[in-house]
Amino acid sequence: MGNSEITLEQVGKLKDFADVSFADAKAALEASGGDLLEALVWLEQAGKIPASGVSTYSTRDDQTTGSTPETVPAGDGAAAGPDQQEKFKSDARRVGQLVKRWLIDNRLEAYHRRTGREFQVPLGVALVLLLMAFWLVPVLLILGFFLGWRYRLAGPDLDREDVNQVMENINDTADDVVTSVKKNFNKDV
Repeated sequence: MGNSEITLEQVGKLKDFADVSFADAKAALEASGGDLLEALVWLEQAGKIPASGVSTYSTRDDQTTGSTPETVPAGDGAAAGPDQQEKFKSDARRVGQLVKRWLIDNRLEAYHRRTGREFQVPLGVALVLLLMAFWLVPVLLILGFFLGWRYRLAGPDLDREDVNQVMENINDTADDVVTSVKKNFNKDV
């Protein structure tokens, strides 16, 4: 392949891939006869791009290189050092603890007004039930109001005065609605 067959598309590909100037990409392609792989090797040897980190060996004395990366490259081609790996593990552990705290340690509690009986459901389980049976769970919660149950949120993140005040307002409003419905039902019967 001669120099006249080198296209702007080839120069553009090499320029973008190797992150070099247009002139360097064109010179590499001209020196390699239009072969993109050879052009990359030419750019490495010319010091225009860093070595790929792969060891090579040649029988010529001046062609031996032994640079190998210290870490295994990540999926996107960037090397992740030990500090980055430890930071990732630390961040993942922190996220895991946060998810556990929000979905397992926090909970929805239901208690009966008259009998004092109580049951608790981890917030994660309540959310999964709501997602899986989105048409049934609200009906059961409303039915619970008619049967004398009240609800509250508890746990390290939700056992606060403002959250429980909102839940009490919901419970009180539901009690008023239940009382009104019962009066209207008894009046009609």
